Amino acid sequence: MAEFVQLHNHSDYSLLDGMLRISENHKPSAFLQGLAAQGIKAMGLTDHGNMYGALDFYESATAAGLKPLVGCEFYVTEGKYDVKDKSLTGHLTLLARNHEGYLNLMKLNSLAWVNGFYYHPRIDTDLLAKYSGGLLCLSGCLKGLLSQYVRSVNGFDKACAFAKQYEDIFGKGNYYIELMDHGIREEIEALPLLKEVAKRTGIPVVATNDCHYENPEDWKAHDVHVCIATGKTLNDPNRLQMSHELYFKSPEQMCELFSHTPQACTNTLAIAEKCNLVFPKHGFILPKFDIPPQFANSAEYFKDLCRKGLTQKMHGNVPEAYWKQLEYEFEVIISMGFDCYFLIVSDFINWARAHDIPIGPGRGSGAGSLVAYSLDITRIDPIVNKLLFERFLNPDRVSMPDLDIDMSDAGRERVIDYVRSKYGADRVSQIITFGTMKAKLVLKDVARAMEVPLAEANRITKMIPNDPKMTLAKALEINELKNTIESNPQAKQLYDMARKLEGLKRHTGIHAAGVLITRDPVSEYVPLARGAKDAITTQFEGEPCSNLGLLKMDFLGLRTLTVIDNAEKMIRARHDPNFDINQVPLDDKKTYEMLSACKTLGLFQLESGGMRDLIKKIQPSQFSDLSALVALYRPGPMESGMMDMFVRRKNGQEKITYETPLLAEVLKDTYGCMVYQEQIMQISKLLGGFTPGEADTLRKAMGKKKLDVMEKFGKKFVEGCAQHKIPQRTAEHIYEQMKAFAGYGFNKSHSYAYAMVTYQTAYLKANYPIEFMCSLLTNEIGHNAIGAEDKENKIVTYLEEARKMGFETLPPDVNKSQPEFSVEKVGDKEYIRYGLEAIKNAGTEGCISIVKEREKNGPYTSLENLCSRIDLFQANKKTIESLTKAGAMDSLHPDQDPKVVRPNILANIDNAVEMAHLVAKEKQESMGNLFGDDFSSVLSVKKTEPVKAHPFTQRELLFNEKEVLGLFLSGHPMARYQNNLAQLKCTPIADILEGKASGRLNVLGIVTLFKKRQNKQKKEWCQMVIEDCSGSIGVNCFASAYETLAPKLTPNAILHFTGDVRTDDESARLEINLKDVNDVTELIASAANELIIRIPAGYPKKGLEKLKHFLDMTKGTTAVYLEVVSKEEPHKIHRIKTNKHILLHKGLLEYIENTMGNAWSFR
Repeated sequence: MAEFVQLHNHSDYSLLDGMLRISENHKPSAFLQGLAAQGIKAMGLTDHGNMYGALDFYESATAAGLKPLVGCEFYVTEGKYDVKDKSLTGHLTLLARNHEGYLNLMKLNSLAWVNGFYYHPRIDTDLLAKYSGGLLCLSGCLKGLLSQYVRSVNGFDKACAFAKQYEDIFGKGNYYIELMDHGIREEIEALPLLKEVAKRTGIPVVATNDCHYENPEDWKAHDVHVCIATGKTLNDPNRLQMSHELYFKSPEQMCELFSHTPQACTNTLAIAEKCNLVFPKHGFILPKFDIPPQFANSAEYFKDLCRKGLTQKMHGNVPEAYWKQLEYEFEVIISMGFDCYFLIVSDFINWARAHDIPIGPGRGSGAGSLVAYSLDITRIDPIVNKLLFERFLNPDRVSMPDLDIDMSDAGRERVIDYVRSKYGADRVSQIITFGTMKAKLVLKDVARAMEVPLAEANRITKMIPNDPKMTLAKALEINELKNTIESNPQAKQLYDMARKLEGLKRHTGIHAAGVLITRDPVSEYVPLARGAKDAITTQFEGEPCSNLGLLKMDFLGLRTLTVIDNAEKMIRARHDPNFDINQVPLDDKKTYEMLSACKTLGLFQLESGGMRDLIKKIQPSQFSDLSALVALYRPGPMESGMMDMFVRRKNGQEKITYETPLLAEVLKDTYGCMVYQEQIMQISKLLGGFTPGEADTLRKAMGKKKLDVMEKFGKKFVEGCAQHKIPQRTAEHIYEQMKAFAGYGFNKSHSYAYAMVTYQTAYLKANYPIEFMCSLLTNEIGHNAIGAEDKENKIVTYLEEARKMGFETLPPDVNKSQPEFSVEKVGDKEYIRYGLEAIKNAGTEGCISIVKEREKNGPYTSLENLCSRIDLFQANKKTIESLTKAGAMDSLHPDQDPKVVRPNILANIDNAVEMAHLVAKEKQESMGNLFGDDFSSVLSVKKTEPVKAHPFTQRELLFNEKEVLGLFLSGHPMARYQNNLAQLKCTPIADILEGKASGRLNVLGIVTLFKKRQNKQKKEWCQMVIEDCSGSIGVNCFASAYETLAPKLTPNAILHFTGDVRTDDESARLEINLKDVNDVTELIASAANELIIRIPAGYPKKGLEKLKHFLDMTKGTTAVYLEVVSKEEPHKIHRIKTNKHILLHKGLLEYIENTMGNAWSFR
């Protein structure tokens, strides 16, 4: 076999370019294993401008039996790397010869990303000179500076000087002139010139191939890959097209290709010999934590804090069992060297609590630690709740503790800022994540590149289940997809191409919670990059960082904690200044009654339909039931039948039995069912005589189906059972049950901690309902996409829930609203006042400034008064427009109809804002002389006459509200029909959404969203959202029906729909496939026996004459009644039956609406 080492290779960490796979499921990829099987000894990795894959490559290549040559293809600028200019930039290949070189590789790459990013992460020659130690340099590909110089006019001498400069930087024997030949004309022209530079300077040459994929035929997939990256299609003549020779050539192919320069191939071996990077093996690297001087070491301080904390928790009366457990945990934690870990976590949690940032009661297995409880890291008593420390830290298996911390999403950044200030900003970093080309996504990406029609791509994609673990190979087991691919050549081509790209890394992101905290600057341990919004991140994901022994903490922002905190503050202000959610009883009757009634909207973890179904079955009556709910509502327990057994036993439909009375001690809280992983551990200790460490090892082995470990421990378990006089057959049966349930048993510590958060939300909703609903609504501000077609408007949902609970909503009001939703008492009744911030485009700062000014100087009296008092840079014209459309300015003219007030204010905003600016300017100028005599100059601004606008119709008023609030607040276009739905033989939308109605139905609704689409035959169809007073639902009108029905389908129209209810495969939402549609007037005309018209007080005579004209236009069977409002006594209404019987028509109803408002009804 010819000898050659490929030094210049791009993995899929060269995002949307490289296709070489490094690892698969934490093991060396088939590609790497194949190289080792061929006898190849070494390989380089030089991804574009990053070291994302350096550690993954090192570990995977080593495991496969290959020598890893870790490197990077840098972007080097002629100018200064930290100056953003268009200086000439070229590629340069660097490899680490040793650990010093690796550290310099990281340093250079971090500086390139953090300080040198301009289109690409860049470095310069000065930086290379500073950090050249331990590095080996190749001159780069065709885009390298050397190649660019040598091909430029009169550039040969410059190229030689440049080569010598770089040889001086890296040292003789550590700089090579890189030769490539991919059949590209420019490369062929450059080859002899580069060889001549080598000859002139005495610098050695080396042959490389710019490898991007494994096999020759993969060029087609790479072509598509590049199209995805550049947003082009294969048919675009102007797209970037690359050589077809970028595959991983064999040593024989490379030696033949460079037979004219054999030393270029043998030099690859010399380079591989020079590169001997070994990652040092070290323990855990925790940040330095300062200890008070009175303590000898961190362990003593740690123990002191725990003892004091536990004494405080137990109010000075600590049972002996607690002290014994605490001492046991001390022994394990200190022997592992993790006392500082707990001090670090305890410190930032205590800081957060002291600064009013809510922290969750616990998360994950950490809730099983008494030390964590004593330090107030968690708030679940592990002894009372039978949680196991070994589930968190196994003394037989040393690994970094993993205390994930839930905190209020509103305070998360403040906690991270505190950590930065304590340990140093350069020692704290967020953690990168990599998105991959998963089954659905890769199909869509490839379809765009191959110009497969969108409708066809969506049709095929919808056949793939919404499972994050789904693969294209597994999806082929679905008959519909299999048949499509077998019968449709285009679909097969799409599928085959997508298979080649599936699983490749596609983009980077920032871990939602992960933060790295290091003893020294982060860049000394891992390379850094810039993420979204210029955030500094690691270039390695969380697991590789942990494998290096670094401290990775998960700071999880949990919005529910913010909801609880805001509700607590309202309760303290309105009811009980000492209220503490952590002190509420866990057996509150009202709470469990509400839960059993399935009134779970807004409750943590309990909102989904599936969870409500489970609650209905279980009827939770104690806290342990809530914990079981969290554990059981997962695919494993549901599919295995364990959930059904739990329900039957809970409800007395099945007898609770135990193989041995000893099991009752462990399983009684779960009605004899094995629900938790901790129960497996407890049984193995109690019956089998296992040590705590062995019990945890068994749990892991059962969960991962490690047969050899399970068999070994099975014998030990049976022997242990014999000590309790349990027959062998019974012991074996218990062990088999443990094995069966362990695969999907849940972490009890996590389940109990999260059940606590669930219970707290339920307690608040049951006992302080209006405060809870206000807090819940406020929490949706900024997360609620008003007008988004694919996202539920949670504010609408929660306001409707509040209405069902007896709390009506008052409209937003600049003189009464807070920025957030608030409680307002009118007489003896409590209302929810709409928050200003929840208005679209109102802006947080603007709303806060409006409220602050009002609280300081009193209510606003007019538009001009408001504009003159508020900060118009914070609350600008757009803010005022949105407030007006929402009805928040109505109180400036309380005696006028909002249909008059709102258009008048909108028409005068420009003048009012301009006048306010002029007044502010003159005030500022008059302040120039504090003792001046001319403040009257402020009055020199001439007030313009207000513009009078045409009044809104009721419809215009409501749709303006819908635009900025996402809902109709002061009324609903469908309100007049809601009580007549049964008469009209129509189904309320809420009945469909709640599963009370299905099949073919008639629905009356207003079209609030209308989108035209095209199918693959270029035929039009449409998607709509319709709503009535009870809810909203999607409607599809496909091409076959659309051609006929299109003229009747109008945005914002109230229509009568007939269609079939179905569940969308992708979103799992209920929707209607439209079959027919008709005008609402026709429906009413056929069903109405009476038309009632309410005549407003003082309605003009001419208006009545016009009304009579409309009534006389038709004759029919609908009787007409007039309800006349008394001018003297507006609460009195005189009902008059006319002698008219008419045929209802659209003109009449539109006239009534436009002149009288919402003034007609029927029955």
